[in-house]
Amino acid sequence: MEKKDAPAAAAGAAPEKQESHGISRGQARRGDCDDVTDDLISALPDAILGTIISLLPTKDGGRTQALSRRWRPLWRYAPLNLEVGTSAPGHPAPASCVTPSAVSQIVSQHPGPTRRFSFPGLRAGEFDAELESWFRSRALANLEELDIGYASETIKPLPLFVLRSASTLLVLKISKCYLSQDIVPAIMSFPFLKQLSLIQVSVSVDVLDGLLSCCHALESLFMLEVRSFPENTKPLPLSVLRSASTILVAKIWNCNFSDGTVPSMVFPFLEELSLIKVSISGDGLHGLLSGCHALESLFMSGVCTATRLRASSPTLRISSPTLRSICLSRRSHGITELVIEDAPCLGRLLIPYSDRDDCVTIRVIRAPKLEILGPIPFKTPEQEVLCDSPDFSKFRIFQGMDPVSSANSMSTVKVLALRSSSRELHAVLNVLRWFPCLEKLRVIFYQHDDKDKKNEPQYDQLHPIECLQTRLKKVVFKSYVGSEREQLDFAKFFVLNAKVLNKMEFEGYDDYMNDTLTFLPKVLQLENRASQDAEFEFKSSSIC
Repeated sequence: MEKKDAPAAAAGAAPEKQESHGISRGQARRGDCDDVTDDLISALPDAILGTIISLLPTKDGGRTQALSRRWRPLWRYAPLNLEVGTSAPGHPAPASCVTPSAVSQIVSQHPGPTRRFSFPGLRAGEFDAELESWFRSRALANLEELDIGYASETIKPLPLFVLRSASTLLVLKISKCYLSQDIVPAIMSFPFLKQLSLIQVSVSVDVLDGLLSCCHALESLFMLEVRSFPENTKPLPLSVLRSASTILVAKIWNCNFSDGTVPSMVFPFLEELSLIKVSISGDGLHGLLSGCHALESLFMSGVCTATRLRASSPTLRISSPTLRSICLSRRSHGITELVIEDAPCLGRLLIPYSDRDDCVTIRVIRAPKLEILGPIPFKTPEQEVLCDSPDFSKFRIFQGMDPVSSANSMSTVKVLALRSSSRELHAVLNVLRWFPCLEKLRVIFYQHDDKDKKNEPQYDQLHPIECLQTRLKKVVFKSYVGSEREQLDFAKFFVLNAKVLNKMEFEGYDDYMNDTLTFLPKVLQLENRASQDAEFEFKSSSIC
């Protein structure tokens, strides 16, 4: 079985006779080969076909040799894409990967270069000799992308020789290891590195600072569970980020930064910043944001601000001439007030729901282009989809110094998403008075209980809601259960009162929607709709 993973299986059968580079292209153009007749892809130049092969998984790239005589010699000249995998009990290696036993034969037969080498499943003490021989081979001499790490967290240091191609790397991902002082000579220069990912890495402050400072062209930085070495529980100083002054995108996940003196930091090119499950002092957070002179997108989820901010002022103040989108999600502990002091380009303010007893205050002083207010979808590293939506009973929204109301409305907002119980129709209608220019409304229903019973003012037809009369064009109901009387009444109100409505969508679970589709049009009184141009769409899904 081991022999089947050699180049014949992992990288396709080797040609019996090597053809000179470029000959087959002429044959394809002349139509000499019957197997490439009317094959427009095979008529492409060798360089393009080589790029196609190098982007395929390792095994699929090798198998292109069997397509035709036109393709047979191309694999040897195409940059290699080597994905190496190992199997464990109950965890077979991915089908796209080759086994370590096949790699030695592939790199001995392929002259290189190798575009990408991926082996994130190293096991301590295994393949050490083979790994060093691969990285010292000609085939891996000028890597562009490297993904290297151990299968499980370990104190095993990253071998020095794996960074032999530092001068040519464009993408580097290191996972589940520690970077020792011995690696310093290998990280003196990454002149072309654009993407750096450090995942579950332990590293000393000096080494991390040295690594970031020698990446002169770095554009994207991803840090997940990066810990200080040798004391893994010790927070990293915020100053280590100061060296990454060229980055455009930064995502920092599950890292702790110390509550020390806040360094002066400037990130003149940073456009996207994500802080997820990060512990950082309030002063440090403000210092970090104030140094982002080109920031367009800020995402914060589960950020825990340290004692200093919580004791003095639990307020996050935003003043940015470039910021276009703000997302705050999943209970950023210690921050109970967000103040948008001056954000002339801000178009999206995405806020979470809260399941705590305290309220969150959103105060908008100046945001003349704010159009979207609503929920936050995002993905974890495990690709779990999380979607938070604002429950307005847990929020206080101010425009200037006064609460948002019909008398102090936010006329710029055109898209609103909110989370509501089906019993809260009148509460939602009162919220709509705050947004006279609203064009799209998305309501995410949740299971109500007795706590949802509130004494909200009833809708007064003598005082109509402005957006219902002149602006609201689309309404979406998510998690809709048509058999519930309260939800039927909720939806029917918009059917009968939204006068310029173009479309209404109902998104519900398969079982509920399939059972209610037959009677919904009649119960909702669609024939009496306020807007005769309105269309109605019913969507069912197993996930809603």
